[in-house]
Formats: sequence, structure tokens, C-alpha cells
Amino acid sequence: MNVEVSLVELLSCFWNCITEHGGYVCYDEDLNILRSNMQMLSHLRNHLNTKVETADRVNEMIHKLEHWFSKVEVVETNATELVNQGSQELESNCLGSCCPRNCWSRHKIGRKIQSTLTDVAALNTEGEQLLATPIEGTLDKLRSCLGKDGVGRVGIYGKGGVGKTTVMNEFGSNLLSERQFDYIVRVVVSQDPNLEKIQDDVGKELGFVEDRWKDKGPEERAKDICEVLSRKRFLLLLDDIWEPVDLTKVGFPIPDRDNGSKIIFTTRTEEVCNQMGAEEKIEVDRLTEKKAWAFFREKAGKDTLDIPEIRKPAETIAKMCDGLPLALLTVGQAMELKKTFQEWDHSNKTLRKSVSEFSGTKDPVFALLKFSYDNLPSETIKSCFLYCTLFPEEFSINKFNLIDCWIGEGFLDEFSEGKKIIRTLVHASLLQDDGEEVKMHDLIREVALWISCECGRLREKYLVEAGAQLSEAPEIGRWERVRRMSLMSNHIQRLTKAPRCNDLLTLFLGNNHLKMIDNAFFQFMPSLKVLDLSGNRELNELPSGISKTGSLQYLNLSRTGIRQLPVALRNLVKLKCLNLEYTYELQTIPMRLIASFSNMKVLRMLHCASSDRIVGDGIQTGGHQSMLRELQQLEHLNELTISITREYSLETFRSWDKFQTCTQALSLHFKHSRSLDISFLEGMKCLDDLEFINCITLRELRIEQSLIMREGSFNSLHKVSIINCSKLEDLTWIALAPKLEFLIVSRCSNMEEIICEGKLVEGNVNSLAKLEFLRLVSLPKLKSIYPIALPFHYLKEIVVDECPKLKKLPLDSNSAKEHRIVIQGWEDWWKNLEWEDENTRSTFLPFFKACMY
Repeated sequence: MNVEVSLVELLSCFWNCITEHGGYVCYDEDLNILRSNMQMLSHLRNHLNTKVETADRVNEMIHKLEHWFSKVEVVETNATELVNQGSQELESNCLGSCCPRNCWSRHKIGRKIQSTLTDVAALNTEGEQLLATPIEGTLDKLRSCLGKDGVGRVGIYGKGGVGKTTVMNEFGSNLLSERQFDYIVRVVVSQDPNLEKIQDDVGKELGFVEDRWKDKGPEERAKDICEVLSRKRFLLLLDDIWEPVDLTKVGFPIPDRDNGSKIIFTTRTEEVCNQMGAEEKIEVDRLTEKKAWAFFREKAGKDTLDIPEIRKPAETIAKMCDGLPLALLTVGQAMELKKTFQEWDHSNKTLRKSVSEFSGTKDPVFALLKFSYDNLPSETIKSCFLYCTLFPEEFSINKFNLIDCWIGEGFLDEFSEGKKIIRTLVHASLLQDDGEEVKMHDLIREVALWISCECGRLREKYLVEAGAQLSEAPEIGRWERVRRMSLMSNHIQRLTKAPRCNDLLTLFLGNNHLKMIDNAFFQFMPSLKVLDLSGNRELNELPSGISKTGSLQYLNLSRTGIRQLPVALRNLVKLKCLNLEYTYELQTIPMRLIASFSNMKVLRMLHCASSDRIVGDGIQTGGHQSMLRELQQLEHLNELTISITREYSLETFRSWDKFQTCTQALSLHFKHSRSLDISFLEGMKCLDDLEFINCITLRELRIEQSLIMREGSFNSLHKVSIINCSKLEDLTWIALAPKLEFLIVSRCSNMEEIICEGKLVEGNVNSLAKLEFLRLVSLPKLKSIYPIALPFHYLKEIVVDECPKLKKLPLDSNSAKEHRIVIQGWEDWWKNLEWEDENTRSTFLPFFKACMY
């Protein structure tokens, strides 16, 4: 075969294939995964369709199902086109099959595939939860309780994993549209209740503006909550109570016949129901054997389970799950790839033995969930899963921070590997995908902690006391032989003793009240790889003893009060990930410090130091050119977040190749620019988060005409924030960001339109199609968000504060017919809103949340 290709094309091809983003070019495996996941999504849709068609009444889940169906339709259309496009591109190669003819085209397709895989995984998870919900009878019982005057408190109890949370949330969602209550407040309590966190959550639900409420103490907050609710009829939904909670300390009036309010809570035991004074108790039943089998068959693969010889062991395994949706889901997912009788028979015997052994010591469901863990495809993925237990119960784990930790621990080398591992764990139903974050079901976390701490894995010994209300660190004797320790989200102020922990690899100290760390504290931690000190605002100095942690590969100092980085940090020659985000007090980064981290892969410097605090002989005093010179020496860097404060500095950075390929978040602070061409953003294929802050003279954000005519020019952007840009009049360019999920516009005194109709090119954009959150604050001239009503398939919340001229939202009765969109604003503003028709107004009225003050 004759192969004719120019030397330039060949070198360009090889260059693209060996760069850090080569994973996107070689997307064959991802394309196969996408086909498989789409097939699973199709099966799930068909099964849920049958559930809707056979319903003998208009049940409470119809609206959620319809919303899910609409999202599936959008994703299916995109995925089908992507599979066809990707397959055609794979067939068009140079040099046989080893090298694509157009690497850049292949790269773009690879990125789209990974993004679509995330969407498909989220829809599969959501569909599985809808399919597993045993709610019909329980909802009827809850409804009957609402009509009983003598019933103010209702307890929902049942085993972990039976679906209590889903039942309660579904019940609350349905009541929103019926307007039986002035307020419906949902709060997760968890095993270690935190009064301040509960009050924070309540305040958000009631509409207290966070910036004006966050500095109040617990007693003052309780008074505010009580003052609002004592005049209203409220429904309080408390999830996951382990022990009695004094609701009066939170600020809740006790329900009685006069106020007509209700409190509904979930717990695992009937005893807690009694202790909380429940007048009615409802046990959530397991799925019937028939429903359990149908659900398990759907998850494990109907085609496989219809093979006669496999059906018998499959039915036995399903019965062992005891009608618990969580067990059926995770075990079913674990069995999905097992296609032979021998595999099913072996799994059946293994599970029966484990369940039998557990019956005398632990809940047998532990054996079932451990089976899902045991069937994960690699030891690396198992370690990454167990690592998630270091975060507190019900904690929303930021995906970027989690992957950074995995890299620091040495579980993986590249950020893209971490994204694939998260998708694997979500698909296995061991993690729940929540957009930028993941969560772990409390029962799965219990099992994972047991595996880490007790289940024959002493080499992986964990000590986790996250969110345990500690005021002091554990006694130093407890640190010995521990490999991973989490003390995050406590009240620890001082670390004075030097524990001997030669085996310690990870130490989480984030979100405490640390003020001082003794110089000797790190003296006996020679193996430490991961250190998280984030969120300790009163910690303004690092001890020089941190230089003793020569093995450190991950250091998180974000959101601390650190004023300077010690020169001694140069000893951390193995450092791969450094997070300095939101260190507003930081004054000095010593010269040549950043450049000394020759193994650096991830550097996060968004809002690192405040421009009016820069002092001393450091990188900042040399300007961005000094910073760039240091960054250019980081040969292995592949993730960067950064703030830039001069337009000429931006030009300097743009000449650096890695700025284009590695920047994940960019914050621009230009005080003297009147106009800025942002066409360069189109080439930043990893840019996820973009901010313009304090650009007080900026009147115009320009883009090239060729980009205006092209759909999806800013395809990677998921979040845009425009803060204190007082001259800007519109943001029409965001219509070219089809995957935008978060939009925040605040303190832009000249902003009249978000997207200007006169600047749009008809038919070339699908504006705001994936938007989830819209926040508009202090925009005195704002009149329009978008010229016409839009279908919002994903929008969850609109917040409008101090936008007096905004009289109409881009909504009609079809904008959110499948789901609810919460609209928060001031009562007067809401009353003066103009609507397409009365039907539109009535559609959104139940979901309005008034600001308090």
C-alpha cells in the first residue's frame, strides 16, 4: 500500500499523539464504553417506560420520569451522532491504523466522547434510583398523616439501603406544587450532627441571604429561624437521624394543631422514632420478590439471565439481596459483565459463604456490598474507592480535589485517568455523580470504612474521625501504624505534639480551626505523601518543620490565612500537586520556589494572593513574567488554575503552549482595559471555569466573526462568573458555550442584557441548553436574560437579587414541565414579574423562595 504524507503532516501527527492530551486522540476504548453505556441507558429507558405505561393512577414519580426521558432523548441524539463521527474518523488513518490523519479532529472527538460519557453515567445513576424506588405504598401512608390534626411528627424507619431518603425527598417534591405548606425545608443530619451546618442548610432553604447571615452565632440564627417559621405552616424533612436532635436549638417551633406544621424524619431504628416523639411511625418495606427480581434482572443483564442454566444461581443471588434496592443495584452492576454459568455459579457460592459468615457478626448486607467492591476491575480502582471514606459522611467531594489526592498518593499519573476511575465507580453505583462533585451513600461508606479498618487490610489501616466534633487531635499513641488519617471538619485549634507515625501516607486536617502547628509536629512522618490543610482561615504560618516531609507529593493550602510560603518548601522535591487557591492573605512566594518542584503535575493558583498585599522579594514582585519563567520550567505540568491581573501579562502567558493546553480555570482582573478580544479562549480546550473580576473599565468582550458563525466555539466552558465589571452591557458571547452549567453575574451596574438579540446569529446556537444555576446580583439596569423563552432541561435554580428592572424571565409553561426550577428573589420583585400567561405563572409559583434579608 502506498502511503503519501508530507513530513510536516507526519511530524504534526506524532507531536499531537505524544502530548499530554494524547488520551483524547486514542479514544477507541472510550467509544466502545460509550456504545455499551448507551445500550444500558436504552434498556433502562424501556423498563421505566413500561413502569409509566402500566401505572394504574397518576403516581408521584411521573413528572420526574418525564424529565429524565427528555434528558435521555437529548443525550441519545448527541451520542448517536458522536458514535458515527468517531467511527468514521477511526477508519480514516494514515500509516495503517497507528496514526490518525487529523489528530486535532480526533482530539476534539475524544473530548466530546469523555464529556458525553459523564452525561450518560449521570442519567444511568438517576434512572437506577427511579427504578429502585419502593415508594407507592409509603407515600400513601405519608399523605394520610398530613390530614391528621394530632400528628405533627412522623418517623420513617428501615434498614440502610432500603430507600428511606428517596421516599422522603419524593414526598417533599410532590408537595411543593400543591402549596399545602409555606415552607418545605430539607436537611441532612447524619451520624455526627452539627448544629451550625444544620442551621446553614435551613437558612438556605428559607431564603436567608448567606452574605448577610453567615456571621451570626447559633443562638441568633435560631431566633431568626423561629421568628420566620412561627408565623408560617412548614414541613421539615430531616434525613438520616442516628440519635435524637433538639430542634428548638436549631430554631424550629414544635408542630401543634394551631400551626399545622409537620416534621418528617428518616432513621434506621424504631427506637429513634420513639425518642423523637413520633406520633406516627412508617416502616419502609423491602421490594417484593417479584419487583426485586425485575430490578436485579435489569441491572445484571436480561439477556444473560434469560439463559436457563444461569437463571437459577441468579435468582439465588437476587434473593440474598433481601429486597434492598441498594444491594440489588450494586450486586447487579458487579455481575453485569459475567456471561457464563461458571462465573455465576462461583459468585453464588462466594456470596452464600460470605453472607453466612457475616450473619453472626455484621449485617449480611456488608457482604453484599463488599462483593461489589471485590469485583472492581483493579486494585488501583479499589484503593481510589476506599480513599473516599476519608471525607465526612454526606460530604460533597470535589472531583478535582479528589483526583489531585489520588495523583499525590501515587494511585495514578494523569488527571484523565482519574476521570475514568470516577466513571467506573459511578457505574458500579459505589459513588453518586453530582455534577462537579461525587457523594458516597452512608451505608456504602460504612462498608468501605470497615474494609479499610477491620477487614484484613491492616496494611491499609485508616483512622477516620472526620466531622466528629473533635476539639483536640487524637492521642499520639493512636497514630502508630495508621496509613491514612482524616481529622477534617472538626474544631481543632492547635497541633503541638509530635506523633510517631512512620507509615502515615495521607493526613487530612482541612476545615478545622487551626491557628498553630508546632515545628516538631511533622518530625516523624517520613512517608507522608498527602497533606490537606485547606479551609483553616486562621492558620497564617507554616512550621519550618514541614521540610521534614520529604516524601510529600500533594499539599493543599487553599482557603488558609497563610501569609508567606517558607523557603524550606524547596525540600519537597517530590511534590506533584500544590493547591494555593483563595489564599488572599498570601504576600510572598520566594523566587525559584515554584520552579524547584520539577515533578509538579497540578498547580492551582486561582485567587492566589491579593494584588494589594504583595511584598518582599518574591515571584509576585517580579510580575507575571517572573511567574511565567518559573512555570515554564515545570515540564510535567498538565493542570493549571491561575489569576492574571494585566492584559499584557495575558499576552505573555498566551505565548506559552502549556497555558493553552493545561489551564482548567482562569480568572482575569483587568482594571485599565476597555476592550478585550477573547477569541483565544476557543483554543483553550481544557478551560472549564472562567472569571472576569473587577474589570471596572471593560466595556466590550470581542470575538472573531468566524467564531460567531461557528456553533460550540467555547465547548469546554462549564462555569462563567462576571463580577464587578461595571461597564459591560451584555454577555452575548456565552451563547457560544453550549455546555455552560453555572452562570454568575454580580455588581455589573451597566449590564442591560445577558444575551442580546441583535448580536445573535439565528440558528447557530443552542443557548443555555445545559444551564443548571443562574445567579444575578446587583444589576440595576438589567432588563433581559434572553429574548425568548427557552426549554431548560437541566436548570435547577435562578437567584435574582437587586435587579429591579428585570420584569420578565425567559420562561414559559414548557420551560420546566418535567421538573422544578427554584426561583429565589425578593417578594416585591416577584409580585411585579410579567409572565407569558397565567399558566406559566402558576407553573413556577410553587417553587418561588423569598429572600429574607
